[in-house]
Amino acid sequence: MKKTLLTAAAAIGLFTLSGCALIYPNWGTDQNPSTSQSPSATEASPSPTPSESASATPTVGVAKFNLIEMDFDPSANAVFVVAEMISAAENGGKCTVKFTSGSTTKSVSVKAEANASTTQCFPAYIPATGLPKGKGTVTITYESPTYAGTSQAFGVVIP
Repeated sequence: MKKTLLTAAAAIGLFTLSGCALIYPNWGTDQNPSTSQSPSATEASPSPTPSESASATPTVGVAKFNLIEMDFDPSANAVFVVAEMISAAENGGKCTVKFTSGSTTKSVSVKAEANASTTQCFPAYIPATGLPKGKGTVTITYESPTYAGTSQAFGVVIP
């Protein structure tokens, strides 16, 4: 009886473990399921020879924006702006936040860094000292080697 029970347990264990290979056919390999098991043959094309021409200008993508938060912060006596460039996630860019009211303009530049799927501008504070009270507008400009652009104007009120 013990021998039969032991044999049955071993058979069930073997059947259970062999089922894993059916569920995940790449068991024991280091390739992802999306990776081809066999390399495909590609025909090598001749590389073009460099020509004497004017230097090519790099293509710069259009930066699009999402305003996360903007308000007048009375404790800091400043306009507080948090925005993100939604065209890509990259490091090394710069955001410039510009406040305009009438003929008065004040701007501040902050770093930008990659977030999960966007590029987040560091929080920007534009000191209210010297700014006229009342309505004004804020625009965000992003610049990097690969993206550039300016947002639409967002309204803000300085009390």
